[in-house]
Amino acid sequence: MEAAREDQVPLESFATGAIVRQAAPRLLRDGFGPLALFFAGWKLIGLASGIGIATLFATAVFAHERRQGRPAMIVRVALAFVAIRAGVGLSSGSARAYLAAEVVVDTLIGATVLGLLARGRPLAVVFAREIYPLPPQMTESDTFARAMSTITAVWGAYFLARGLVRLAALLTLTTDRYVLVAALSDAPFLIAILAWSVHHTAGAFRDSARWAPLLASAEAVPVRPSSGT
Repeated sequence: MEAAREDQVPLESFATGAIVRQAAPRLLRDGFGPLALFFAGWKLIGLASGIGIATLFATAVFAHERRQGRPAMIVRVALAFVAIRAGVGLSSGSARAYLAAEVVVDTLIGATVLGLLARGRPLAVVFAREIYPLPPQMTESDTFARAMSTITAVWGAYFLARGLVRLAALLTLTTDRYVLVAALSDAPFLIAILAWSVHHTAGAFRDSARWAPLLASAEAVPVRPSSGT
């Protein structure tokens, strides 16, 4: 009976392009949106307004995700760190201090991700359930666990590297140019690593002796369009 259930794997979950098209806008909105709105609000109105707009945006996105019934784990993390940056920026009255908090945030994220991985708790498992949910028989497999460990290590290394890049930019460039560096080290890499994460997970299952025959069998069955009533 278990094998019969495994044979009904939803192959659309492994369509890298489809998943990226669906998840990338949310990832960019949650990760890059607050920074973009802060910069726009700061330049057009003032520092406090920029911080307030970024914070309100993150709060609104979180409320929207919860209304949609999603766990909103990515937004929860983004909202927490937006609050940290807002506190630093408002207390210091400095845009540079607000942006410097991003370096601290990236370092904390990277260290936390890798620290939990070292304890056998890869955080990629949590976010994978939100981005490309899979049947329980797959998420409880050793193949999935190994793939999530590798993906977690890559994401942790990315955040640490991004923190170093932003620190160097903060120390050597103007605030406006720093924002440009922050944008370039954010959106393109987030999308690229997201695509790689999905591709790596799919490849891990396709290379598995247990899962490859089941996936090949299911893939050979044409998908029937649902009939309208």
